[in-house]
Amino acid sequence: MHVPCAKLSVFVQNLLTLPVYNNVVIGVSFTLLALYLAFIYKQLSIHSDNRTHKLVYLFLCLSFIVIHFNIMFEMNIEIIHVFQYAILAFLLFPLTRRFGAAVCFAIPFMLIDEWNQYINLYPGYVQYFEFNDVILDINGCGLAMITLYIAGVRGAENIKPLWRRPEFILLVTGLVITALAVQSCIIALYATDKCSNTWLVLNIVPEAPAFWRKFPGRDVVYHIMQPLEAIISIAVLAFFYFGLDIFRE
Repeated sequence: MHVPCAKLSVFVQNLLTLPVYNNVVIGVSFTLLALYLAFIYKQLSIHSDNRTHKLVYLFLCLSFIVIHFNIMFEMNIEIIHVFQYAILAFLLFPLTRRFGAAVCFAIPFMLIDEWNQYINLYPGYVQYFEFNDVILDINGCGLAMITLYIAGVRGAENIKPLWRRPEFILLVTGLVITALAVQSCIIALYATDKCSNTWLVLNIVPEAPAFWRKFPGRDVVYHIMQPLEAIISIAVLAFFYFGLDIFRE
């Protein structure tokens, strides 16, 4: 559904102009946030167990999303990633019965989605693997799981130690495979690192990596997550959301 949704977004943007479209998205987002916080307040009054743990996770997750919104967005409609992947995590939770596992098992979907856009849907136009979107996707999944946690949803009992859980094994295996692929040059971080056996180049932006990048043709400056920065961030966020299961009774 990415192509038809992107076309619809471009149509609305052209209809309203980009500044108006961005403001509409901000207005809708703040309205939904206010409704969401009202729901959370009500749920916390009903399910008061582990309130501090719940509030800390909620505050940090929302902070991650706000920071992302301010420094990593090319345009405001990208906030839709939060809602899309919140739905995915919500659907995965009945299969995993653990909050952190639902977030972790959604990560392969995110990576395949961004690979499909990078290689198949927009080859040449997209000059880098959109790790920015992956990080936002993870926080969307995390927000969904925090919401279930606050609403009193219970998961699996007698949870195994972290190192014996499938989600931990999946994450570590993925990191090891990625490290080996980079080391053997099957995956190249930048175009200058490309070898004869390279299958995927993660960033083909012609200029040298810099923290800020100006969007071509727009008055927008944003940060592109570099490959190593993104891989570390994915691992840190996954471990962060594993912590949702620590204090659950």
